[in-house]
Amino acid sequence: LDCSYGIMENEKLAVIEMACAAGITLIPKEKMNPLKTTSYGVGEVIKDAAEKGCRKFIVGIGGSVTNDCGVGMLQALGFSFKDENGEEIGFGGAELERVESVDVSGVYPVLKECEFEIACDVNNPLCGKNGASAVFGPQKGADKKTVEEMDKALEKYAFLSEKVLGKGFKDKEGTGAAGGLGFAFVSYFNGKLLPGIELVLDMLDIEKEMKTADIVITGEGRLDSQTVMGKAPGGVAKLAKKYNLPVIAFSGCIGDGAEKCNLKGIDAFFPIIRNAVSIEEAMKKESAEK
Repeated sequence: LDCSYGIMENEKLAVIEMACAAGITLIPKEKMNPLKTTSYGVGEVIKDAAEKGCRKFIVGIGGSVTNDCGVGMLQALGFSFKDENGEEIGFGGAELERVESVDVSGVYPVLKECEFEIACDVNNPLCGKNGASAVFGPQKGADKKTVEEMDKALEKYAFLSEKVLGKGFKDKEGTGAAGGLGFAFVSYFNGKLLPGIELVLDMLDIEKEMKTADIVITGEGRLDSQTVMGKAPGGVAKLAKKYNLPVIAFSGCIGDGAEKCNLKGIDAFFPIIRNAVSIEEAMKKESAEK
């Protein structure tokens, strides 16, 4: 794959979307198999950024096609995972159950200087009925039996990690994100899991603008009940209400449960178009005015 990421040189900051290296849109649905897919590429991107001088990382971890608990990413960064015979394991979710030891002697040394903030919009733990395998495994190609096998492997690996690191995070909210990639960042890199919108608003210093604003306008493609469940307009509205500002939202369309937005700080919302029209029609000034 070719994978793009952003660098803010003044801050030595890399902005990475893990889905560009291990995302669900990269593999045809009929070929998806979480027992084989690996997060190795994510580690390669992190290493590339570190070699270019980056020491701060913001990583978005939505939309993965993996369920390897971030082991692939760690392998790319020098972590060694071995089976009972001392042999290096392979790649993919199926290899997790073979892990009996973790060797950190060859870890990329620069990682000690790096800070990781992880944009994570789900609160699933690593294992169990709400965990990575059970909730997200089926959309990555896992059947019921595979889900059960993966969940057991993740749990075994989490206990081993706890033994190696002296701290356990398998029940922490968000560690099940991106097939357990959240767990890897928290456990091995002391990463902070943060709602994506909070991270973005903070980076853009939106609050500074709001202090002198009269009104806040926000929006998204489809405004519905999920808008206030961690999505951008909900986060914007929450911050705006800190300063008692009126919030108006525009969207491409309105979906079920949009009225919940009114209870969460969005005072009024409107679809940009009232019915299906061509792009040419939508762009006419008189259409917009109407």
